[in-house]
Parts: sequence; structure tokens; C-alpha cells
Amino acid sequence: MDTSDPSRPGAEATPAEPSAEAPAQAPAEAPAQAPSEVSAEPPAETPARRRRPRGLTTLIVACAALVGVVGGTATGYAIQAERKPTPLPALSQADLAYPEKALPESKRPAPLPAKHDTAVKANGDLRKLLVAKPKGYTEDPSSGVLGLGNPTVDNWLSPGGYSAEYIESSQHFTDSLGSGIRRVAAANWRGSGNAHISVRLVQFRPGPLAEAQAVVMSSRQEAATHTRTGEVDNFIKSEKAAWYYVHEPDAKPGYQTSYVARAFGYRGDTMFDLNFFDTKPLSEKAIKALALKQLERL
Repeated sequence: MDTSDPSRPGAEATPAEPSAEAPAQAPAEAPAQAPSEVSAEPPAETPARRRRPRGLTTLIVACAALVGVVGGTATGYAIQAERKPTPLPALSQADLAYPEKALPESKRPAPLPAKHDTAVKANGDLRKLLVAKPKGYTEDPSSGVLGLGNPTVDNWLSPGGYSAEYIESSQHFTDSLGSGIRRVAAANWRGSGNAHISVRLVQFRPGPLAEAQAVVMSSRQEAATHTRTGEVDNFIKSEKAAWYYVHEPDAKPGYQTSYVARAFGYRGDTMFDLNFFDTKPLSEKAIKALALKQLERL
């Protein structure tokens, strides 16, 4: 009796055995993934290299140099400290000695002659260094520069009286005190007609600056503004220690024409200032000759 019929009541369902003749089926392959599904995840990022802080190399080199310098100095000092001191060479004059007593008068060197020592000449009576008055002129102490101004007293002029001969007298007096003015020797001479000459020797106190030279240079600049057209400097001597300037004639209606000239020079701490005035043309030769004589007396 066939009990394999499942439709029969009461019968148990028995699984059917596969036929031996049926070929074995190959296992099912997994479905291939789409290319989009394979590259869906991004690739892992490579970590960036860490950079060295800027300036670190320079700092390392500087530290190494500092250590080298300090170490070398310390080593050199330690080596030198252990060496014996090197003796100094002998003096070129081994028998240098000084006399125990001062030299007698007969063996002392002669002092510097006064003609070679300008300080000795200037420290004496300054009035003795005034140039002699030209021929035809007479002393006129009551007159000042150009026949005007303060009179001289025994050929002396006070610093204030000397400054009063300038237009800006108060400013000139202040500048003179700042320059260390010491004393002023003066002379006034009157010639024929309206001719007049005044001489001023101004001495300054010793100091770090050559005040006499500085005042002369300043006076030259002022005098150069009144000189004749085209005239710059007229040197009285080749060493350029004295100059003279001839002004333009001053011709005004109703007045006589005025002729004026000035000469400057210096030696050491003393300067000279010569003023010439006349109502007739001045002789440049006479101006130059008198200024040269005054320069030589200094």
C-alpha cells in the first residue's frame, strides 16, 4: 500500500527524497555589487607632516655660537692665568734722570723773545701797539669813528663806548661780553679838510675759541655789503690775516659826497679795525699801507 499519498487522511507527510538521477545544482552566487556601491566610502586621509617652528634653526645656531664664545673665553682666560707675566721691554733711555737741584742762572735757557711771543706783547700796554698816525694827521681824541661817537680817554675806550659806535649798540655790547672782550685801545686822527681816521685795537680774554678771528670774519661780512660793485675781498697780506674794503660813494642831493673805507686784521687774541672817511676819493694805497703797518705791530 502506497502511503506516500499526502491526500490520504491520517497519513503523515513524508518528505520526498530527491531523485538520484537529478543533477546537483551549483550554489547560488552572491549578486555583484555596483561600482558606485564599492567606492561609496572615501579613502582614508594621510596625516600632514608637522612643520618646525619658524626661527628655531636660527635660535639653535645663535645658542651654539654663544656657548662657543663663552667657552672659548673661559678656556683662554684659564690658560692665560696660569702663564707667567711677560716682562716689558726696557726704556729707550735707561739712564733717564732728573737733577736734584735746579740749574743755576748761568745754565738756564734764555726765555722766548718778546718778538716771538705775541702773548707778551699783547699783555703789556695795548696802547703801545697802536700804529703811528700818518703824516699830515693830528690827534683828535674828542671825535669817534667817522668823526662821531664817544671820545677816547688817554687812548682808551670802554667796551660800552666801543659798542656805542655801532648802530645796534645794545646788541653789539651783549655780543662783545659774550665773546669775552677785555679792553679797547683807540686813536682818532683828523687830517686836512674832512679827512678822518680812527683805529681800534680790541683784545679778548683767552678761551677755547679764537674770538678775535671770529669777530673779524663777522665784520668782513658786514663790510662786504657796502663795497663797490664787483669787489669781494682785498687781501692786505698773502697769509689772509687782514683785509680792506672801499665802500660805494654816498652821494645825496644837497650834501657832499662821502667816501668811506674799512680795514680789519687779527693776531692771536687781538684784532684791529681801521675806519677811513673823507669827502674826497680815498687812496687805496694809503689804506693798505696803514693796515699793513698795524698788522705788523701786532
